[in-house]
Amino acid sequence: MSGERILVVDDEAPARRAFSRTLVADGYECATAESVPRARKLLGTDRYDLVICDLNMRGESGMTLLEELDRSHRDVAVLMATGEDDPAIAHAASERGVDGYMVKPFSRNELLIHVDCALEQARRRHRSRLANGSQQEAEKRATEVREALVDVAERERLIDSQRAEMLRRLSEAVGQRDLETGAHIRRIGSYSALLARVLRINEEAVRAIDLAAPMHDVGKVAIPDAILLKPRELSPGERAVMQRHAQIGHDILANSGSPLLDLAAEIALTHHERVDGKGYPAHLPGEKIPLAGRIVAIADVFDALTSDRPYRERLPLAGTLEIMREGGGTHFDPVLLDCFIEHLDEVLEVSGGREGPVAASLL
Repeated sequence: MSGERILVVDDEAPARRAFSRTLVADGYECATAESVPRARKLLGTDRYDLVICDLNMRGESGMTLLEELDRSHRDVAVLMATGEDDPAIAHAASERGVDGYMVKPFSRNELLIHVDCALEQARRRHRSRLANGSQQEAEKRATEVREALVDVAERERLIDSQRAEMLRRLSEAVGQRDLETGAHIRRIGSYSALLARVLRINEEAVRAIDLAAPMHDVGKVAIPDAILLKPRELSPGERAVMQRHAQIGHDILANSGSPLLDLAAEIALTHHERVDGKGYPAHLPGEKIPLAGRIVAIADVFDALTSDRPYRERLPLAGTLEIMREGGGTHFDPVLLDCFIEHLDEVLEVSGGREGPVAASLL
């Protein structure tokens, strides 16, 4: 089942029913409209991957709708269905961005082939725009963040409280782009510092991890909003764009002359690596992943699973622990994960008691 959504616009009820039966039987979700005004209303309230539009209808013509789609719904595939086999009309439709042109009557197979081709053309356009837009946004946003970080490098001798506040504000500004709150940013630092302290790392290093860990997702400043804020699962192409944030974050933070930002760069680059070598971007296995990256990986996933996201609600604590335990030795360093879970009560204190009761019974 494809699950892609199609809007059929035709003023003849039998035609709408025939379209709908064929498309639904092939796994598409289908809505119908008997007029351009009705189609306009549906397009304003819901998302569609493809619009199949009759050319000659009572009232406003299909060509009017095509012009509007070309202006304001560029990611929607458009398929023209008409009873007129006129090259001039086909050319005019093509000028308005139509992805296919069908002359009635046509067979079921012809319809499905045209639909598949139109959707694929729209996917290619979307991938091309993502690639171009990502590069432009990456350059612009990365420059802005680098400029904001100059003060941190140049003023390394500031007292800790001033430097911490500067990093906190910048981290929260980045987090706001993907609907992550300042509380989320602070929790990542606090969880990571807690785990570092449990591992008996010296207090200066714990303090550095506390300040650097919230910068783990700074590379998301270069990810297009259409991907970052998407309320549904990402496509493989979109996921590849999203995964670039690890390398982008490293490149923004590295080579600043600040040891603290060098640590943040290391974390940004490695917090999505997995101990089985199946993470990204470098597929590092086991202890080849820096300790700070392994620590933040646990903190980040725990907070992600216990927080609301655009595409799902938060998971209960028991479900979160089950998923993380399953990842021990594959996704997460098993020794660090055991330490994190053994100190779960302290973790929940850091989280502000979002789960409620003490978690001893879940250990």
